[in-house]
Amino acid sequence: MPVLYGSRAVVPALATFLARHPGLRIEITMSDARQNLVTDGVDIAIRLGVGPLADSTFGARRLAAVERLVVAAPAYLSSRGTPVNPAELAQHDCIVQHGLFGRESWRFTRDGTVTSVDAPARLWINSAPGILAAAVAGMGMALATRVMAGDELRAGQLIQVLEPYRLDPAEVYAVFPAGPKPSAKVRAIMDHLGASLNRG
Repeated sequence: MPVLYGSRAVVPALATFLARHPGLRIEITMSDARQNLVTDGVDIAIRLGVGPLADSTFGARRLAAVERLVVAAPAYLSSRGTPVNPAELAQHDCIVQHGLFGRESWRFTRDGTVTSVDAPARLWINSAPGILAAAVAGMGMALATRVMAGDELRAGQLIQVLEPYRLDPAEVYAVFPAGPKPSAKVRAIMDHLGASLNRG
């Protein structure tokens, strides 16, 4: 599972699951890079993406959708100004993540009108924790989910910008290598996470 989303959303949701299933043991690997489920012996992977998953021989189940937003540190906004529409991102530094959402274009919707902006990346980082750290340090605008950036937003370390505009949500999927019929233990954890993550 991705490091930051896994830490802040998935792992806390597993506490009640483990309490309900005392005989079950779980080994978790967190990485923002995709693993080979078969060669690594993985029963289930949690993946985030925008839009439907790419075709795969693996089985998949959509668990939740999480709101995405653009954030920046107060110090960055104080020195560079706050954009009031997506086009103004061209005058800003953006922090872009390799691979997690699969593209560099940020797609905004307001009042039914869609605007796509190629984020002018000054900094590329391959992990969500690194992106948040760079944003908090005032290095530019970042795209994050509300779950991932919630602590920093509440603490005032980050501020949401372009609030009237909406980004496509990040879809949370469970992916499993056993084909369309997962094992009973995988079905059980997917049912639990589907209910828990949608409440968050």
